[in-house]
Amino acid sequence: MGKGFYLKNLDVEAYRAIKAIAARRGVPVYKVINEALALYVNLYDSLAAETEEEANNRVYESLMGDPRYKGKWVAIAKGKLIAVTESWDEAVKALRRFLLREKASHGIVSRVSEEVEEVEILGSSMEML
Repeated sequence: MGKGFYLKNLDVEAYRAIKAIAARRGVPVYKVINEALALYVNLYDSLAAETEEEANNRVYESLMGDPRYKGKWVAIAKGKLIAVTESWDEAVKALRRFLLREKASHGIVSRVSEEVEEVEILGSSMEML
């Protein structure tokens, strides 16, 4: 026999709806609640997980407006600022060195400005670095 739990402050209408679903399906209420909890966990995990691209973009956007980085070239991968350089070539070299040590699926080499420039980099571009 499994462990039991006492849950207080449940929404009465939601519980009634779950109870009705269980009755229509001919299963105990706990099975429907367990399924609902498992679905919520899977949904939450998929929504909460930040992709590498999103992490890199978040880092880049955080650099904008900071006078220390304005006009500098930056290399970003795995949600980290890898290098701040004076030239594109130096930033690419820094990203290459990083990629030799770490596996990354997305990276950014860009000059920090006040406006975000839309640039699309194909997935295979990382392999060319």
